Amino acid sequence: MLLLPLMFLLPSASAKEMELWDSGELAQNESWSHTFTMASNDMYSCTPHPPHEGFPDFTGWVNVSDDSDARADDVTIYIDGFSYQPSTVKIQPGVTVTWVNNDSAVHTATQMDMSGDMHDEHTQDDGIPGFAFGLAVAAITAASIVATRKER
Repeated sequence: MLLLPLMFLLPSASAKEMELWDSGELAQNESWSHTFTMASNDMYSCTPHPPHEGFPDFTGWVNVSDDSDARADDVTIYIDGFSYQPSTVKIQPGVTVTWVNNDSAVHTATQMDMSGDMHDEHTQDDGIPGFAFGLAVAAITAASIVATRKER
């Protein structure tokens, strides 16, 4: 039941603006920047270290919103210890996010395909499309939040 409301919270974009962003491989101390121009809620992960291969916490979210609590200044996300820090940012359109790799391993910041398209390049090795995989991660995250709130 939690998935249905989550799906409606994801802003939609035109097909022209749906090209997925990808940092490419970032070696230690390398960085990559991307400017987000429209409202979106983008989940991303590290291509060499994907969640379905034993790195479930190596994901992040960039929420681009016109909300007053969204950051208007540029943001830096550090890759350290096989994680993104911070793992979630809420920014306004026009803000640039820079990823900096502080790990010794090569990493990426690669947007996950949440469109439901079944393109081969955006399908997980086990045949799970990015959209279904993203929903599974969202469901686990939502369940974790609900469970944490009930414990308090």
